[in-house]
Amino acid sequence: MRAVALALVLVAGDARAELRPRYGGTVEATLLGAPASLDPVQVRSHAEATAVGLVYDTLYHVAVDGTVSPHLAVAAPVFDEKRTTARVELRKGVVFSDGTAVSAQDVAASLERARTGVKWLAPVITGVRVDGEAIEIALAAPTAELPALLALPQFSVTKAGKSPGARAIGSGPFQVDALDVARHRLGLRAFDGHFAGRPYVDRLELRWYDTADGEARRFETGNAHLSSRGVSAFAGGQPTFTSHDVAGPTVLLVYLGFGAAHGAITRDPGFRRAVDLALARGGLSSIGSGERVVPTRLPIPVEAGAPPLDAAGKTGDLSAAQLELAIAAKRVPELAPAKRPALRLEILVEDTRPDDKEIAERVGLALDKLGIAWTISAVTAQVMRDRVAKGTNDLYIGQLAELVAAPSSLWGAAFAAGNDDWPLASLQTASLDPAAATKAFDDREPIVPLLFRSVRLWYRSDVHGLAFDNLGRPCFADLYLFGTPVPMKARP
Repeated sequence: MRAVALALVLVAGDARAELRPRYGGTVEATLLGAPASLDPVQVRSHAEATAVGLVYDTLYHVAVDGTVSPHLAVAAPVFDEKRTTARVELRKGVVFSDGTAVSAQDVAASLERARTGVKWLAPVITGVRVDGEAIEIALAAPTAELPALLALPQFSVTKAGKSPGARAIGSGPFQVDALDVARHRLGLRAFDGHFAGRPYVDRLELRWYDTADGEARRFETGNAHLSSRGVSAFAGGQPTFTSHDVAGPTVLLVYLGFGAAHGAITRDPGFRRAVDLALARGGLSSIGSGERVVPTRLPIPVEAGAPPLDAAGKTGDLSAAQLELAIAAKRVPELAPAKRPALRLEILVEDTRPDDKEIAERVGLALDKLGIAWTISAVTAQVMRDRVAKGTNDLYIGQLAELVAAPSSLWGAAFAAGNDDWPLASLQTASLDPAAATKAFDDREPIVPLLFRSVRLWYRSDVHGLAFDNLGRPCFADLYLFGTPVPMKARP
């Protein structure tokens, strides 16, 4: 929190000085792709979760170690004797960036819109009502996850609980200056009235790129303060200024999703299992620019208890994949060996997430093994969101940014990404059994998990305060500039 003094750090020199946060300046950083929306309820990707977290506030925050702390809430929820009603006291004096007060009505309406609009989010919550300057949350069953669930970005507070539309007005540390989709830029300025203290920097420029080289080049030339690509895109390259790097938790799920353009094929669990089994996930470890990548067959990261990938998962099991495809072909004539050569499936990727194209190519190699032709279509984030929603595609590379501190949301989001409501009954009673969820996931294959990745950021020597939260989002609101950037020494 910016309202809490940071520890003192010694700087080199004859006279030891205190490195304290200072206000002012502009920081240019990067998003891991384009945000398709700034509406909290629409958050799916890492870029959307990051942007929404800068503009809006939630009742609670979850630190990278899973510690939950009150934010808009004054303290932890207070439960009744049966633990089916939770009362949350709200901070007083909080205002939106337009100067209007954040009321209990705004909070209750925001939570209601999220819980009814995103069914998998927290079905254990059955209602939210205003109780004076607090809110009361009705629960179908007791759950220890409630504070963590209320920290999900989808539960961010908007004015009157409505979709922000063209004007993204929140109570968060920044307010939107401009969202320029054509120029791949989100401009934010510090909100002086933020209840937790205004950000240290005056402005935050967030950019995204359709090539890895473009981002790395901008960082190398010193124009960007932070980059998720560093200098790895150029052989022998080095940045103008001395830089350091830091990585967040390995919690961002990248998965293969399914559309309905060839619905009989892509809806068939046998076809999905065949693709899953044919994938040689071991090769996915080299994806990215040096961040930690953990290939997976489950939508749960190792940090949340998932077992590591076995040998068959790393290399693929072609015999088992071909057997599954043969079984599927008995249900789906288009998968019969005689008709397969005429089949071509489209893999949709978002054009500002460069790694996704390489990931799609690895999926294509699995389809090659099954005798299925494929093509990759790179589209904008909005086009991809629309096409996936309408099902006018075959396959797509998707992202899920969820809290490790709330495992139920991981299962709920993964099934929901495949339009499968299997977990809802268990989530409503807070009784989701991980073993049962794993079996159902294997049987139904709503999506095919590919890998979990961390976000690794390189930053100039004059940038300080960089950390991550439990969703793997960089905490840009805590950044500050100190001193002048140190030029990189020339190589001998």
